[in-house]
This record gives sequence, structure tokens and C-alpha cells, in this order.
Amino acid sequence: MNEKYKLLREQLPHGNAMFPLMVHEIKSDCSFKERVSCHWHDEVEILIVTKGLGEFHIDNRSYPLRKDSIVIIPSNHLHSITSEIGMPFNFFAVVFHQTFLNSFVNDVIQQKYFNSVTREETVFPEFISPELEWEQKILSLLLEIQEIFNKKETAFELDIKTKLYAIWHLLYVHSEEKGTPSPKHADYKMELTKSIIKYIKEHYDSCISLEELSKKFNMSEGHLCRFFKSMTKMSIVEYINYYRISVSAELLRETGRDIGEIARMTGFNNISYYNKIFRKYMHMTPSKFRKCGA
Repeated sequence: MNEKYKLLREQLPHGNAMFPLMVHEIKSDCSFKERVSCHWHDEVEILIVTKGLGEFHIDNRSYPLRKDSIVIIPSNHLHSITSEIGMPFNFFAVVFHQTFLNSFVNDVIQQKYFNSVTREETVFPEFISPELEWEQKILSLLLEIQEIFNKKETAFELDIKTKLYAIWHLLYVHSEEKGTPSPKHADYKMELTKSIIKYIKEHYDSCISLEELSKKFNMSEGHLCRFFKSMTKMSIVEYINYYRISVSAELLRETGRDIGEIARMTGFNNISYYNKIFRKYMHMTPSKFRKCGA
């Protein structure tokens, strides 16, 4: 199978080594409750809602989203977004590697304002519903970054970096000192969830059973199901089917392969079951989806 279709949304390019920043503008698919599936990445992400209502999930915490809501996502934290089926939900995200802002040497700025965040000794606010003056300033700066990135006028990279420093300053001033490190069991739960998701991504095109997963991760089937849903807000079966249908939708859009072949390529050995699950998520048949060019 072409590697292109193994990519998840979090694997979109986040800039390059010379300018490790990207602004993604996303109009989510109203057919899915899961607008962004549970994932993580090395980069810092600042997400701004531009339309609709939804719910943001990060680790085991959730926040209600509406227009102008801002979410700050540290690197390597599990996160996802859900919204009611039929509800428009759009956002843009500024995604950058923290090294983009780091000092060249380990000076006081690097130690105090960046290393402490990397070590999670200083914790930025995760969710902002911009009401206070400093919160509205962050929103204004993010909107400016979006406009600058789209226009790409002379020295736009420098302008964006300047505004990111201003945002980092505001977040730091209104941050909290964690004091004590995260409990080891919390880190273990997050790493275990990542391992389960990674395994599903690598084996979605073959048969994946609860029995197989429970043996792989040394958990009873019941415990595995409860654990996974508590971390991702989706059952394991839902997550597997969601990912398979997402991949199959891309194949329907981008290739002329037979629908039965696409079903088999994405782990569905029964075409009738594939059609049923596809209709559940996409509210139309695979053939109609292809004809619509959705």
C-alpha cells in the first residue's frame, strides 16, 4: 500500500529544518464525530477555533470549544477533538518545534523560560477562552501570524518569530509552577496508549482482535477496553474502524481502485460489513462518496 495512505493528520509537514513552523487551516468533516483522532507529535501546537462547537481532549482532560477558543498543546501529549455529527467545526493551528525559539547558547533565557517548560516544571495554561486583556492579546497575535503566514511578504519568518516570542512571554507570565513531576503512573498510561495506537496504525490492514491486543499489552480484554476509552474517548473497535474508514476514504478520493479491493486493503474482509461501517461514519455508500468527490 502506498505510504501516503498510512499518514495520519498529525503527520502533516510542520515546516522544515530551516523554518520549523506551519499554519494549518482545517475545515473538519461534519460526517465524523471525531474531527481529529487521538494523536501526538513532537511539536508545540496552538489551536484556534474559527467556527462551530466541539470538545477538546488532552490526556484525561476535556474542554468545551467555541469560536475563538485557544488550546495550547505541549509536545508529546495525546489530544483529539470531537464535535456533534452535522456541526460545522473549523480551526487553524500554529505548529512549531520549540527549538525554533530556543537560544543559541544555554543562557538565562534558555534555562528559565524554555528548559523549564520542556521539563514541565513550568506549565502553560492549556485552554483559553479569550476574555481577559492578555488572552485577547494572544488571540490577536495568533490571527496576525495566520495572516502573515498566508501572505508571506518580505521577512515574514522574522515577523512570525517575533510574535511567537510575544505569545510565549504572555503564556509564561500566566503559567503555573508545577513543583513536583508528573506521577509515574500518569506517564506510563500515556506511553501505553501511544503504543496501542501505534500498533493499530501499523496493523489496521489486517485482522486486529481484542484477544490479540490484550495479549500484546498484557491486559485483560475488559481492562484494555476501559483503559483505552478513558484515554481516547473512543472504544478500541471504534478507533480501529474510524482509522480504517479514514484511510479508505482517502483511497476512494485519490485512486481508481475497486471498492472491494479498498475494503480488503483497509482490513475489511467482508464487503457488506465495510459498506455498513462506511455508511455509519460517512452517511453514504462508498460509491456515492467517490461520485461526490467528497
